[in-house]
Amino acid sequence: MDAMKSNRSIMDGTPLFSKMRRPVIITAERTPRYSDVRNAGHDGGDFLFVRKK
Repeated sequence: MDAMKSNRSIMDGTPLFSKMRRPVIITAERTPRYSDVRNAGHDGGDFLFVRKK
């Protein structure tokens, strides 16, 4: 949540994942991955996060 609260512009999933990856690795038993979801029936894309005013 801190990574999203500090966002001041439009942020896609890549920088958000970069900020979250290390803390998740330290506290969880699994290693997070950021990659395409294969065979999902869509053309791709990414999430965009915009802070509310």
